[in-house]
Amino acid sequence: MTRLLRAAALAIALSAAASGAATSEEVLRLRMNGDINTLDPIATTNFTIRNAAYLIYDELFALDADYQVQPQMAEGYSVSDDKLVYTITLRDGLMFHDGTAVTAADAVASLERWGKVDGLGKILFSKMASIAATDDKALVITMSEPWGQVLPALAKISSNVPVIMPARLAANDPTDPVTEFIGSGPYQFVPDEWVPGSIAVFKKFEGYKPRPEPASLAAGGKVAHFDRIEAIYIPDTATAVNALVSGEIDWMEDVPADLLSYFDDQDVARPVVGEQAGGSMQLVINWLNPPFDNQKIRQALQAAVEQKPFLQAAFGDRTDSYLECAAVFFCNGPFASDVGTELVLKHDVEKAKALLKEGGYDGTPVLLPHVTDIATHNAYYSVLKPMLEEAGFVVDDEPTDWATVATRRASKAPVAEGGWNVFFTGWGYIDQINPMTNVYVAGACGDGWFGWTCSEDLQKLRVQFADETDPAKQKALADQMQKTALDLVTYVPLGQFFPSQGLATNLDGFIESPVPFFWNVQRKH
Repeated sequence: MTRLLRAAALAIALSAAASGAATSEEVLRLRMNGDINTLDPIATTNFTIRNAAYLIYDELFALDADYQVQPQMAEGYSVSDDKLVYTITLRDGLMFHDGTAVTAADAVASLERWGKVDGLGKILFSKMASIAATDDKALVITMSEPWGQVLPALAKISSNVPVIMPARLAANDPTDPVTEFIGSGPYQFVPDEWVPGSIAVFKKFEGYKPRPEPASLAAGGKVAHFDRIEAIYIPDTATAVNALVSGEIDWMEDVPADLLSYFDDQDVARPVVGEQAGGSMQLVINWLNPPFDNQKIRQALQAAVEQKPFLQAAFGDRTDSYLECAAVFFCNGPFASDVGTELVLKHDVEKAKALLKEGGYDGTPVLLPHVTDIATHNAYYSVLKPMLEEAGFVVDDEPTDWATVATRRASKAPVAEGGWNVFFTGWGYIDQINPMTNVYVAGACGDGWFGWTCSEDLQKLRVQFADETDPAKQKALADQMQKTALDLVTYVPLGQFFPSQGLATNLDGFIESPVPFFWNVQRKH
């Protein structure tokens, strides 16, 4: 798109926004990473849809800043002594945007729809004997066996989020997006002003009653300080940054490192490093193919790799953009631990050479699928090759693109027949901090994620974690999972990275979170 066309597209979107907003209204203008083509967060895992959906929907439970489950739409709950029966009571005064009262039947229908598509939801419903509304305000979940993840599943913060909608809409098949977007959250959707590919508009819902507690991550009081929120689609990132620093929008989801200089010498907007919105890079290892079907040789790989050169190659001297970290569940997450991390953080070439000898390494080449069309991946492969060669590995560096790797990684065939040895990938904070969603501690063998790490110990630990309800015991189990994963070398962690969001300097109250929330935000006057 030429600069002229980009400017024209932005002008159209801003004109549509201005025409719909009364001059006396407080308006917050956002640029998310994608277009809002639906607001059904059950029918898609798209993060743009998830982020926008949080404006209009609410959940029964939510996670606070300590990642503890708190009632949200629920007034309270009780659990039977045998841990099988969960009775949940709704708060008084809950109302949908269409003016109807929220009932327990709506909650049941919404959870049933969510449970058909969400991974954690499927597990919950597989262990559930029944779920039913006993009256307008109470629902009862009866489990067929005790399971410690019932409430954490209902408080899931990322896709798919178990939002509550009217039962008439929740009757839709989850693969068929609803077309009427009705929730009970602090903002309501304005369908008459929706222009897909341009703008989506939300207005403050006067019937919303925030909880009395202070806002804390996804929990607490969701106070709407703006009369109107406009999500403006600006496909070109440079155009979006220009709009932010000129005051035409107030927030953008992701500012690439090469555009951070746009914020120099102005005070209208600033970049903010979002630690909890970050991710990590990992070196994924194929356990099926030589030489990494041998634990000693995987351990040699682990000893040969050093995190810092990778991070510096990708992020240069922007030290606030990355963190050396070998914690399986992230260094700033609720299950953060340094147990076993010395195996990763201590770079030891001589140890790697000794392990190669001990493991009987026979010179089998390690195929590096050197992705060249993604700058970060290109930098990482360039750093990895000499590290492996220094330790004594034979390396076959094969230039390729990400689309090819994304296809090839599904192959369990030998390397010569289209299989693979290693590849780089990234996972987000919210996916990795939870032992139930972290793919590197599943140990699920041929049924697992790419690499097909296989460990009965990890499988048993994960089951124990899921069944445990004591937070201290869960933490101890997570530590055991981390120690086991790092000893087996299910993968090699390569540190964390933190993207920058763009934020108008006259805004206050943003919640530090892996998911952007827009309640509690207000303009400083």
